[in-house]
Amino acid sequence: MAKMKFFRDFDKEEAWLNRMAADGLLLTKAGLRYQFEPVTPGSAVVRVDYQPSMPQSDFDDYLTLFADSGWRHLDGSRLGGPQYFASTSTNANTEIFSDEASKAQRYRRSLIAHGGVLLMFLVFSLSAWPLDLLSVSPREWYLTEGLWDMQGAQFLGAFLFETIFVIFRVGVPLAPPVISLYCAVVIAYQAVLYRRATATQTV
Repeated sequence: MAKMKFFRDFDKEEAWLNRMAADGLLLTKAGLRYQFEPVTPGSAVVRVDYQPSMPQSDFDDYLTLFADSGWRHLDGSRLGGPQYFASTSTNANTEIFSDEASKAQRYRRSLIAHGGVLLMFLVFSLSAWPLDLLSVSPREWYLTEGLWDMQGAQFLGAFLFETIFVIFRVGVPLAPPVISLYCAVVIAYQAVLYRRATATQTV
């Protein structure tokens, strides 16, 4: 079974995954398309961590640390990003973090990771992006001679065919600023979540 979802709030994502587990569906693959396998309803607890990229040996140690505490790694990569774990133990300890402060640090690690990506793509955008790309009419993106004078099936065929090349000519240069914007939004959103999480520690 698969479901389409998008999260950048680890707490909300975790809560949703646990509701799915309570209904008898345990995560097997995360991303925009979450995949699940059937389990006994309520038999598993899911937790979400976030880690930067690390060498394979460090990643193996990271997973072993959780495995020794009864946590099975469901999804995640040594290249960084969210890491998903499940426990089917009846042990009363169903948390992977020692306290709320360490739990909040996953947002900090995510902020640092997205900040690095933002910096890289922002520098590339400012140094290599063709500034005149959006100053021309979209009609000028299409180079087929006489395209806009064609009609019917002839126009549709020629238009769709060249659109493939337009996507590469226009879409590829647009990718860095779009990725930069996405990272900036994620950083702003998760910064709020991080401040909120750390603020509760001082109350």
